[in-house]
Amino acid sequence: MLMDTGSTYVVLAPKLTEELGLLETPYKVSLTLADGRRVEASLFLAEAVVAGRKGPVMVAAIPTPQPLLGAHALETLGFKVNPHTGQLEEISPEGGYLLVSSLRVGTRTLHTK
Repeated sequence: MLMDTGSTYVVLAPKLTEELGLLETPYKVSLTLADGRRVEASLFLAEAVVAGRKGPVMVAAIPTPQPLLGAHALETLGFKVNPHTGQLEEISPEGGYLLVSSLRVGTRTLHTK
């Protein structure tokens, strides 16, 4: 999974959301992609787990060659990317916020690189 600070949500291909058995919400969002195209995406709920922390993240299902971990998910998990070093930094204490090095849903786990 690639960290993408230009992305709001965790982004997974629709086929992968099906394979993982993610919980689909009744919500859809309009997204603007990096190339300027606008697409509509269904939103799903997943659990992210990192360093003993875990919690919910929203997943947008759109065709993508690479799973993405977006800024909103990072912030919800209590982290940010340092723009100078590219490293993750904790911005809030443990207890409801998570860092994602893997995304676990059902019996499958996706790991960050």
